[in-house]
Amino acid sequence: MHIEKIEYGPEKEGFWSHVAFILIILLTLAAAGITGTIIWKIMSSEPAVASTRLFIEDIGKLLAYLLFVLAAILYLYVKGLLQDEYVTTLE
Repeated sequence: MHIEKIEYGPEKEGFWSHVAFILIILLTLAAAGITGTIIWKIMSSEPAVASTRLFIEDIGKLLAYLLFVLAAILYLYVKGLLQDEYVTTLE
């Protein structure tokens, strides 16, 4: 099987494409804020406090929020902005 050519689908335009772009920007800022909070908490905490169960649970919750935000960014990029591609093959 040989790839003959790749044809790109229609441009993603319109209202939903713009909404997806704006949401990606906002979610990226949220992810940066969550990452900064995680780093700040780890760097500024005393060892005695950082070894408590409550601290570890808080960091775990922040990591779960970060994972959710990154997954939402990826979903919006794939569904909202990524171009559809069609591959033509010859055998």
